[in-house]
Amino acid sequence: MDLKFDLREWLTEVVEMLVILGAIILLSRLFLGADMLVPLVAVTSQSMLHVSDSWKVWLQEHGISKDRIEKFPMQNGFAMGDMIVTITPDGEGTIIRLFPDTQLGDVIIYRRDKLHPGNEPIIHRVVGIVYVRDWDIEGIEGTLDCLSEDDFRNKFIPYIRDCIDGKRCPYREFPKTGTFKFFITKGDNNPVSDQCGIGTGIALPVNEEQLTARGWIRLPYIGWLKLLMNYILGI
Repeated sequence: MDLKFDLREWLTEVVEMLVILGAIILLSRLFLGADMLVPLVAVTSQSMLHVSDSWKVWLQEHGISKDRIEKFPMQNGFAMGDMIVTITPDGEGTIIRLFPDTQLGDVIIYRRDKLHPGNEPIIHRVVGIVYVRDWDIEGIEGTLDCLSEDDFRNKFIPYIRDCIDGKRCPYREFPKTGTFKFFITKGDNNPVSDQCGIGTGIALPVNEEQLTARGWIRLPYIGWLKLLMNYILGI
């Protein structure tokens, strides 16, 4: 009996989420243009799962104030199998115009660099921002975790210059001028940022051209439909 009740409750919630998803797509088309499609991301890991407030503790230990953290979006995180409705960074007839530029604490979706191959984009939180102007650091917000300003001046900023000059480039996407932003990113459930950990972590500092979207709304369980189809079709 308990199993039947739990299954019925789960199916009800899934149906409700599908209705909400349909409403979001419909309203987006009505108010934001006939060509608007809401980008959706199925969560494929538990890196953003919240099992405690340890993610907030980590941020505070790395110099981000409690008041600032409390204003971060997606305070409850999300789990494998959830679906995330995202905001695209396009600005041309899309919902992004209703929101500010990517900020500290935002959950972003970014493409992988050449040094860290993989099939799926990564959806993690911005825990640090490095503002670069005319090939030098203009300011830093949040944490660099294990990295330093010298790492950016001597390594990562020159990477972008090399990319522009057509030399060996570790990024698939990169800015076209010397004024841009790097992002330090982290899964809330991970012990270190993406740029630290064993070896070189799972990503170079993320430049703004790698961003594909920002997390907006979490739809529980709906992502399992996509993950199941991927498994069945072998995608």
